[in-house]
Amino acid sequence: MRLGFILAGGSGMGVSDMTKLAARAEEAAFDGVYVVEAWRSAPACLAAIALATERVTIGPYVLNAHARSPWITGMAAIDLDEISGGRLLVGVGSGNKITNERYQGIPVAKPLGKMRDYVNLLKLITRAEPGEMVEYSGEMHSISEWRQQVKPLRKTIPIYLAATSPKMSQLAAEVADGIALGTLLSPEFIARVGGACRQKAGASFGVIATAFLSVNSNREKARAAARRAVVNLYAGKPHPHYDSLLRQQGFETVADAIIKHVADGDLEAADAAVTDQAVDDLTIAGTPEECLRRFDDYASVVDELILMNVGAMHFQKAGEAGGLDRETLLSTFEPLFDLGRTYAARSIATTA
Repeated sequence: MRLGFILAGGSGMGVSDMTKLAARAEEAAFDGVYVVEAWRSAPACLAAIALATERVTIGPYVLNAHARSPWITGMAAIDLDEISGGRLLVGVGSGNKITNERYQGIPVAKPLGKMRDYVNLLKLITRAEPGEMVEYSGEMHSISEWRQQVKPLRKTIPIYLAATSPKMSQLAAEVADGIALGTLLSPEFIARVGGACRQKAGASFGVIATAFLSVNSNREKARAAARRAVVNLYAGKPHPHYDSLLRQQGFETVADAIIKHVADGDLEAADAAVTDQAVDDLTIAGTPEECLRRFDDYASVVDELILMNVGAMHFQKAGEAGGLDRETLLSTFEPLFDLGRTYAARSIATTA
């Protein structure tokens, strides 16, 4: 199993900080570095990361298809793949009502039809040879009379479709090179969804997923931070799709309680509503040795597990002087890098 590392770009983190952390992740034997497009522009940050690294796969996790046309995204993908020397993986998704309707004022319409067209167009644009005419007419997107004038560095840039619903997962198997699953997913859920996709698309279909990582020599502190990370999906920037994922996996009572306590402004009660079972099933939280053992649960169900450092998840509220202290923020990644090095060393020892 490959091990990835994701940067959200919030908490007062600068682009220079992101590039340094990406380089550190590469040194710590991570296989991929990905950028969340929430507080920073993913293409701009990825260009900087590409120049600061040499080996790791890079990519957006994930680009919002409502924010850019497939034409613009396709050209950006070709450029980023060239800048990185052929290391790009494009994760793309339809976003949600918060990011689309509230932040951008763009209504969500026919997401399945949109994403079918979007992925098909991305493949056509990124795989066209110089002089080749790209024509496509779909339900939501089309392109005509555009000729490619740049030779892509690779014949195929992998396109992964983000999916949280059964129908979007089925679409990923139909049109994409792989599925980009979110966080708060048990290995059992991933195995079921990923296995169904591979059965439909073939063995080469890729399955990657993210996981909240909370590591601390103090086990209870690690688990408390994991609980707050779950709550932040409701209290910070709301993510309706994660509420859906909790319910799909049998945690309806947890979801209902978090919603109630967040509405009341009682985050401590919301934290307490995240049960031990939810922490055990949906996050990687505990001592370094416990987290390493937890990686093994994912090894047979994903090609790459992308870790999200909960220590850097601080949602800044109005009136605050800033995010986390910069040095404190960067120091939260050190345990993650230690885990990456240890996991890589163990993997080498196992295969030797």
